[in-house]
Amino acid sequence: MSGLRERLSRLRATESVEQVTSDAPQQSVGDEPVLSPDFLHIGVELQHNESGQFLLRRIEYPLPYQYGKYDLKNLLSCASYLQPITLRQNQQTQSPEDKIDPYRLLFLDTETTGLGVGTGNVPFMIGFGYYTEQAFVVEQTLIRHPGEEKAMLTYLLGHMQDKTHLVTYNGRTFDWPVLVNRFILNGWRRSSQEPRHLDFLHPSRALWRNTLPSCRLSVVEEARLGIQRGEDVPGSLAPALYFQYLSDGNASHLHGVYSHNEKDILTLASLSVHFGLLLSEMMSREAIEAQEGEELFRTACWLEQHGNTEYAEQLFSVLSDMEDSSEGEGWSLALAARYKRSGQHERALPIWRRSAVKAEKSSTPKIAAHVELAIYYEHRDKQLLTALNYAEKALELVFRRARLMSDLAKRKEEKEAIQHRVARLRHKVSREKE
Repeated sequence: MSGLRERLSRLRATESVEQVTSDAPQQSVGDEPVLSPDFLHIGVELQHNESGQFLLRRIEYPLPYQYGKYDLKNLLSCASYLQPITLRQNQQTQSPEDKIDPYRLLFLDTETTGLGVGTGNVPFMIGFGYYTEQAFVVEQTLIRHPGEEKAMLTYLLGHMQDKTHLVTYNGRTFDWPVLVNRFILNGWRRSSQEPRHLDFLHPSRALWRNTLPSCRLSVVEEARLGIQRGEDVPGSLAPALYFQYLSDGNASHLHGVYSHNEKDILTLASLSVHFGLLLSEMMSREAIEAQEGEELFRTACWLEQHGNTEYAEQLFSVLSDMEDSSEGEGWSLALAARYKRSGQHERALPIWRRSAVKAEKSSTPKIAAHVELAIYYEHRDKQLLTALNYAEKALELVFRRARLMSDLAKRKEEKEAIQHRVARLRHKVSREKE
């Protein structure tokens, strides 16, 4: 059934495009179509190749070029440090082809007629960017009817020939699968050699999932890259605007779509600089210190995960002296747990103590720090009275929180575990006194 639904969806999408394009007004002089002034006004030109014709817009940003907080030229010196991201994403061993050359990156973003990755979803605009010696170049292709799709895809493949990596935001699971389907439907066989991916959605989630309201590209760029778009057409409106253009031939409907797509590609380059500088340890001290504790902890964990353990350890050390401003069991207890796992109890101890003091002042207290301190003083430092004090305080917090919380079964289990610990410690203390 799913295959039938997909075929029907494809037919409906194709029929809708063909229907509106058959009714759209066409301008021509002889055999050569004339573009609307609304296209010419934003630099769109008619492009020809062996597969037909399509529309193309090309914009050059001479380097250096500042976009938000970052100069896009900086990627030329730090792109090689992005290698751990692509290796982890592709789950492959390192090879010479993995080396990242900024001149062999293709920054890709598509605008499509729908949201799925099935064959009924047509990319009506493909935007891509790349570096030259003097500039960062953005090119945007557009089709006016299905007959121009093969020419557009041919042009894209031409630019992909000398590129090793696609730089996207969720492109591994959306943009690239959509394009692969269109390549196959237009007669290309899927080759075994596919581009590697630098998909920045996943690193962005690793760093900002707990500190930003969402990890949408528009949110990330404003909050962390310093990019202010001003008036912008949401990507979700692009399909409707495209069909409106196909219906009445008014190219001005697409001006906002072109602008949105162009900015997405520039943001991909800026985001690449951010992660390149982070992995190369060239991120400015101001940028590091401006991060919240939770974000700094996630950044350190991410760096450690990608092999930059020395730099990650520096950030963990900074965090050790910071106060956790989050409610409940935030990053500080996660940091203490990390130190405990590695046997660095002396580094975990002050963090637990701070968390315990904070818990005692909280209206919804957590007992994790008190439990960890009771365990530490009982089993490692052998100070049974101190351990008993923390266990009894934890029990007190459990009773106080039980009056506020509704999960009685969980609270009962937690209370019984603490009561057992208190009883055991009291017995041990009494035996010591004998």
